[in-house]
Amino acid sequence: MRFVSAAARGVGRGAAVAVAAVPTLLRDLIGIAGAGSIVYGIWQIYVPAAYIAGGIMLTGAALLLARRASLPARGDS
Repeated sequence: MRFVSAAARGVGRGAAVAVAAVPTLLRDLIGIAGAGSIVYGIWQIYVPAAYIAGGIMLTGAALLLARRASLPARGDS
């Protein structure tokens, strides 16, 4: 019976973590879908321009992620 109650607590904690992560994941998915829609629209006009726009978006995202990773976490001294 101890195993069942411990497993239930673990599942509850896991669910809480998953629910807390949903807004971040949703924001990221919306951003990726938006970037994909922009590139697809450019692709419909002129194919080489879509590669250029996609490359610019990926480079910008990489720079933002690298900058975020290099900043110290809040509360650290």
